[in-house]
Amino acid sequence: MLPNILLKTIENQEQQNKITKLLKECIVEPKDLNDALNKIDVFVKYTSEIFNNAADKRKAPNPGSVCYFLSYFWQIHDYKKWPILYSSIVVSLTDIGLWSYQASLTETYKFFYNLNEEIKSILTIHSGSPVSNWDAEHAFWNFRQVSGSPKPIDKPKETQIKTSEVQIVSALKVASFSIFDYIPPVCAKLIEVGIETETPGSTKGAKYEKLVCEIFKQLGFEVQYLGQGTGREPDLIAIHKVENVAFIVDAKAYANGYMLSASDDRAIREYISHYCPKLHKEGIKKIGFIIVCNSFKPGFENFMNEITWKTDIKRFILLTSDALLHLLAYKIKDQLPVNDIIEGLIGSGNEISAHNLIEKFDDI
Repeated sequence: MLPNILLKTIENQEQQNKITKLLKECIVEPKDLNDALNKIDVFVKYTSEIFNNAADKRKAPNPGSVCYFLSYFWQIHDYKKWPILYSSIVVSLTDIGLWSYQASLTETYKFFYNLNEEIKSILTIHSGSPVSNWDAEHAFWNFRQVSGSPKPIDKPKETQIKTSEVQIVSALKVASFSIFDYIPPVCAKLIEVGIETETPGSTKGAKYEKLVCEIFKQLGFEVQYLGQGTGREPDLIAIHKVENVAFIVDAKAYANGYMLSASDDRAIREYISHYCPKLHKEGIKKIGFIIVCNSFKPGFENFMNEITWKTDIKRFILLTSDALLHLLAYKIKDQLPVNDIIEGLIGSGNEISAHNLIEKFDDI
């Protein structure tokens, strides 16, 4: 997919010569790890320029695929030396707590390469026989805790919600892949928790908040958890210092859709007046507010317009649970950097469904 889309961006002979030179320089085997990282950096910069300027991201080469693309060719040159950075490997290592998200794609491959070498060394000592890259790849495939079908969600329960005022969003069937092939099991039950009706409200709310908190961590944000038990506070603050961006996040575990109440109106204004000055002092210039819930009832438009007009909040977002899970799946599948995640959030309108993110990120 990546080379096909890359070649389709050619508009003249100069661009064709540039892409030809880029491919020749980058897919040849690196001399060492530093050379490999330099090749990744060059390729990422080239594809990022096209991707960032593209009106339709689906028709642009995704920089998140570069590590997989290049390492695939490097392994053809020397299968003993170069491990391929498959998305499935990232999922497996995440599932068992070995993966750590990095600030850039070059750092991602460096982390993966060194971790893979350490894993092979430990397994070789353990087994008493040499362990190859292929052995490690297949071993960790067997450690995956997710399947190809979206089993974590009990869809019949979701379809029991029949209130006409509630916008039920479920776009799983129109994505080009199963998001549950990539979402870690610790995060997969977000929608299921949101539609529970038998669990006491406070228990259900705390469970839902912690899942939302974990997902924002997996997305690459620095997260301050302020959920239940900490007084009148938002549930979390998600910060990305490199971009000077923060989101104040409130998670609402409402089974039949969330509607803004007078008390919630007051609480949100308090959160904003309290945390915006604190974040500004920390050097955060751009602050957004996100409410996460399975679905939302009408009536937010005037409130959101007033908040963005009269406060320091730059963007007010209603984000469905389904959309948040899709965002995480695209993050892991395509190794999206956090700035792409932020762009996906602020560039998809005030009410974000899974469909909005599929249109933005899916390689159709």
